[in-house]
Amino acid sequence: MRLAPLPDHNRTTDPAWKAKFDLYEPLITPLRRRGLVTDIDDRSGTTTIHAKLPDGTHLTIGTGTDDGHLPASLDSVTSWVVTRESDDNPTFQHEIYNSTPDPDTLHGRAGALLAPLLLAIDAALTTWGMPGRPENHHAVVTVTTVHEADPAGFTTTPAFPTAMTAARHHTDIVAGLTGDGLTVAHEITAWPWRAHVLVRGDRVQIVHTTLAELVPGHRPVPVHCFCRFAHPQTPEEDHQLHAEVQEALRLGDATGVYVGMFRLLTAPNCPARPKGTARV
Repeated sequence: MRLAPLPDHNRTTDPAWKAKFDLYEPLITPLRRRGLVTDIDDRSGTTTIHAKLPDGTHLTIGTGTDDGHLPASLDSVTSWVVTRESDDNPTFQHEIYNSTPDPDTLHGRAGALLAPLLLAIDAALTTWGMPGRPENHHAVVTVTTVHEADPAGFTTTPAFPTAMTAARHHTDIVAGLTGDGLTVAHEITAWPWRAHVLVRGDRVQIVHTTLAELVPGHRPVPVHCFCRFAHPQTPEEDHQLHAEVQEALRLGDATGVYVGMFRLLTAPNCPARPKGTARV
């Protein structure tokens, strides 16, 4: 599954826009995996995430606050609201997800969890007959450990085929930690998506069940370059393209030189470039 391209406007080079885009990357990248061109929209004075749908409508993703404004930190989000809207028809508004705190509703218990938000979007895409929904929703359980005397630790289970299986494993992990003397200090449960914060003295452990695609290292499918000119994805491809440019120079092939240099010089901005791959 390829990433959708970046928005086609000159704000993508604006450091302020890019900072907000990078800040909300944990949600933006899964949306782009679904083929949705995703933008940070702050033109109205309220910052929201804007994801284009194939039929010309779009999703507006904000928070459950009065103005829906995205805060300056992803960690400060306490709830999400997703609305399908149309630029051509301002009266067209259809809410598909709202996790504003409400103990009597499943979404209202989800808070800022991303997994149920993405599942709601996937369900909507399926209902509307739009492509982009992943073939599976594998789940993992992550355990983050913070201790004064040791470096922070992070472990992830193998991906489970269903969230229910992961949730049962989550229960076993929490039971083991409480049996080891830790106390549950905070809990978010929108079954099967859950998060527990456990403490004992200066030791803090966070147990979280989430979609595998949201955890680094558990990307479900390869992400390929989706740009107008294909970019090299590995050091070997970089070297090969350099050689092709040199050959084009030798032959006096101006078009070949231009296209090759364009692919090389714009590669660092390609969303499909692996983070560990050396940049040109």
